Amino acid sequence: MKAPKILLPSLSSKIALYDSVLRQAKNFNHKSLVVGADCNPNCPGARVVKRFKILPPLIHLNENELLNVLLGWGITHILPSRDGELHYWADKANLLLDHKVKVLISSPDTIRLCEDKFLFFQRISPCGLKVIPCFRSPSSSEYEKWVVKERRGSGSKGLLISIDKFRAEEFGASLSEPIYQPYIAGKEFTAEGWINKNGECMAVLLRWRDKMVNGESFVSTTFRNTDWENKIKTLFSSINGLKGHCLGQFIVDHGENLNLVEINPRLGGASPLSLSSGLNSILWSLREESGKQFSDSDFQPLFETKLTKLNGQVFISYPN
Repeated sequence: MKAPKILLPSLSSKIALYDSVLRQAKNFNHKSLVVGADCNPNCPGARVVKRFKILPPLIHLNENELLNVLLGWGITHILPSRDGELHYWADKANLLLDHKVKVLISSPDTIRLCEDKFLFFQRISPCGLKVIPCFRSPSSSEYEKWVVKERRGSGSKGLLISIDKFRAEEFGASLSEPIYQPYIAGKEFTAEGWINKNGECMAVLLRWRDKMVNGESFVSTTFRNTDWENKIKTLFSSINGLKGHCLGQFIVDHGENLNLVEINPRLGGASPLSLSSGLNSILWSLREESGKQFSDSDFQPLFETKLTKLNGQVFISYPN
């Protein structure tokens, strides 16, 4: 297997993510490269990352044009990280693989399931965890407070939390396809995991979402809870077609129960913390492709590491 040249599309301001992916790729092969790409030549990452390319909007590229771009740049792997592009790259995965370009992504059906929050609630097996119910209207009298969001797409867009039924209906009328979930009070955390090509979740790392802004973690801290880790590994392994890096959002309610909010089959905004704390998902995916099997000793997680986002920059600190 030659040295990978990984494309990170929709780079935007994901400088810390670019650096984390590059470190893991170089741990696989010191000649590995990562190319950040974006349709905006003036995006924040363009001025900072080592290698940047302007990638035209994907909807403007036919298959031949896409292949010409990727093969012309010498790309061997693609690592999507934005919800809006996951469908595109998953649908093109087989075509690209025929030309020896591998997309590190879950199956198209799995991506569609995870994106559709209403369908996800109907089909997901809880595996011993609670899944927050999802309704098409706030008609249940069992709940006093509601969360309203769009049925598809990023959960942080078009979102209101802890509102009464009247306000929920009013806000829902402004959305294109609203869904309603009961508001669960508690502490939020993210579980990031790596799933091998056979659909087995081999490693999970937990991080508290200590401070959030518009649904994104601005302060996050890794922690250990083996019981939760085992339950979440079982959950991730139960979802057919889930592969590579993924993350789940959970709420721990006042009864210490885990409530599943959603699963995102991609890297997240605070994933540099997990990638710097022992979840070597990029490295493991490259090793698996080269024929090396994962072993338990490969996962040596670090706890109490902290990510802080400040003025557009990401800082990671480690315990003394």
